[in-house]
Amino acid sequence: MRNKYLYIILLSFIYSSAGASYEYGHSARSVSLSSSLVADNYNNLNSFINPASLNQSKGKIYGLSYFIMSLDRSLQTFYYSQKLAGNAGVSAAILRTSSGEFMGRDSFNNPTNELSNTEYYGLLSFGVGTKNGTGIGLSTRIHYSNLYVNENHIDKYTGNSITLDFGGIININPKWRIGFKFQNFLNPYLNWDIDRGDGLSNSYEEVYPSIISFGSMFNINQNSKLFIQQDTYDKSKFNQTKIAYEYLGFDNFDLRCGYDFNKDITLGFGYNFYINQLPIILDYAVDFGNQGEGLSHLFTWSIGLNE
Repeated sequence: MRNKYLYIILLSFIYSSAGASYEYGHSARSVSLSSSLVADNYNNLNSFINPASLNQSKGKIYGLSYFIMSLDRSLQTFYYSQKLAGNAGVSAAILRTSSGEFMGRDSFNNPTNELSNTEYYGLLSFGVGTKNGTGIGLSTRIHYSNLYVNENHIDKYTGNSITLDFGGIININPKWRIGFKFQNFLNPYLNWDIDRGDGLSNSYEEVYPSIISFGSMFNINQNSKLFIQQDTYDKSKFNQTKIAYEYLGFDNFDLRCGYDFNKDITLGFGYNFYINQLPIILDYAVDFGNQGEGLSHLFTWSIGLNE
């Protein structure tokens, strides 16, 4: 019982809930706009936020994110999307998060054991809709997690799950879109296998929070977009209200800022350029660390190929 209690404390120390590392962000553009893009037009890696946007995909898109984060943390994303016949699209992605070895603490803030954590998410998404952008989408997400306790990795915790997300977008008019997503709406369980190095195996089940996101995108003018979104978490009174602004008025250069009412301001930019006639988009965001953990620099590169 004591070991199970310690295990729950350690997991709570690393992440507030199952799958919380997935919520941090997947691209620099998303983070710089406070992940308020549930009603956005299709963009690189957008199927993470709402698979319904895939109905607007064009050609083939390859994407790569690399987040250099404080406290020996990192995140990488590998992404591919493909337009299908009609108003449909499909994407596949892998997201990896990791944190280096650090000292765990118990409920009395006493040192326990060294911890390290690695998580993998595989995402397969499909979206279909009408020519004006209205559509629906579905994502299947596979989650595999490793938590190592103590420097010799004697105690090992492995978790796995398969969950589903469902999203939709309604194009009201050329200047206004609304979107929604139900995350973890089917099979919201992370199943842990606990190996303490004594030859005995134990299991533990953790429940993902159901997250309902509703948002709007306003095309203020040809050069400006405004995003507003609210995320509601079940089994808690915790809601996130987010607002973001993107300015597209410069040649090949975009400016972005966002504000999460529960956190802090986010900033970033996008830059479009060519290498040997190959179109490349570089996105950058800075995370100031709202808990005083220091600066993190977030980069995403993408290549779009029209068919």
